[in-house]
Amino acid sequence: MTVLSYLIALTAMSLALGYIDSIATYYVRRMPAEPEAGVDLLALEPVEALSARELVLEQTRQLSIVLVIVTVGIIAGRNGLQQAGTIAFSLGAWTVLRYAAVRTICDWPLSFSDLDAVLYMPEAIHSPVWLVIVVALALAATGVVLVRAGALVERRRRTR
Repeated sequence: MTVLSYLIALTAMSLALGYIDSIATYYVRRMPAEPEAGVDLLALEPVEALSARELVLEQTRQLSIVLVIVTVGIIAGRNGLQQAGTIAFSLGAWTVLRYAAVRTICDWPLSFSDLDAVLYMPEAIHSPVWLVIVVALALAATGVVLVRAGALVERRRRTR
């Protein structure tokens, strides 16, 4: 398998994970929360409106996606460089493709400056969407470099 076909396959997996994740995001943003006395639910961010149980579900959903990506990286990479590169590329691609799918499905984010709850563990960490995308693209680019470096190492091993 060439490096390009490998990265295309990882992109397809990341697209699928991003789409699944965006559907979950859609439901969370549309989820009817049970109002507490005196709380204006429309003024809350979706994460703040989640019950403790729903927040745990969001945390485990996010952790599950990361676990799938790490598992694929470990299984698919032929050496440590390729494994690390696969994980880095997939995490970056998943993040970017998730935002593209969320935007398509529910017209959010409205702009790159909108805040998002990026990580739910241990508590929700908020960041502007543009920063998350820049970091994700850098992570994906680093992943490409590592996958290519790992392929070169494998090629040199075979020619010895």
